[in-house]
Amino acid sequence: MCVLVASRKIPEVAKARFASVSDYIASKPKDARAALARVRRAIRKAVPAAREELSYQKPVYVLHDVPVLYFAGWTSHYSLFPATDVLVAAFARELAPYESSKGTIKIPISEPVPERLIERIARFRANQITNRDRRQGRKGRDAQLDRVRRFCAKLPSVVEKISHGTPTFFVAKDKGVFAMFADNHHQDGHLALWVPVKEGLQPLLIEDAPATYYKPPYVGSSGWVGIELNQIRDDALQEHLREAWGLVARKHDKGRPSR
Repeated sequence: MCVLVASRKIPEVAKARFASVSDYIASKPKDARAALARVRRAIRKAVPAAREELSYQKPVYVLHDVPVLYFAGWTSHYSLFPATDVLVAAFARELAPYESSKGTIKIPISEPVPERLIERIARFRANQITNRDRRQGRKGRDAQLDRVRRFCAKLPSVVEKISHGTPTFFVAKDKGVFAMFADNHHQDGHLALWVPVKEGLQPLLIEDAPATYYKPPYVGSSGWVGIELNQIRDDALQEHLREAWGLVARKHDKGRPSR
């Protein structure tokens, strides 16, 4: 039996795509728009040198290619992240009225926007990044990222963009991540590149050269390796990138419908 339901509109499920942070804010309800505009103003005032971008359709402020702070608006609250353990401890008293969990600070939209606190948090994050870079040496980090970019540029159709807060390389526009630059991810101390390798190769590489290879978080369970960039020669790094590009590109070609 076929039942026809008339005069009922099925809501669209496609997610909106935003061209700018202004578009993102404009898409929210009136109360949320006002709150997010103040959040945006506070962050830009605190870190005027930061670059304003969208990453996974969320506003982010980037300093020296490192995310300083993201924000996102929801139905009843807005979020600030990343809220590291060090940051939460430093602002423990001021953050006590708000929910903090899984690296995110949640502030109710119904409450006044704590602009001065947000400014201080943004400056704190910027200082963390700047001080870390002074200790590590900007030249070293920038040189390694330039090195990765130079080798990726030799591969076909590669696109780079910030994803999950870090420079990420795709086999084509919005298709297939094959390499991620990892600069002290979650304060783990690694200046590295994450790439997929052939099935079964990950444990062999780590066992054979533990000073060069390690199992990275998130993607390590899928057979990716972390490569310490200060421990690998150019020819070996280029070979890893070529192999990673090929693995991901072939996977996407298999999933492409035949004509």
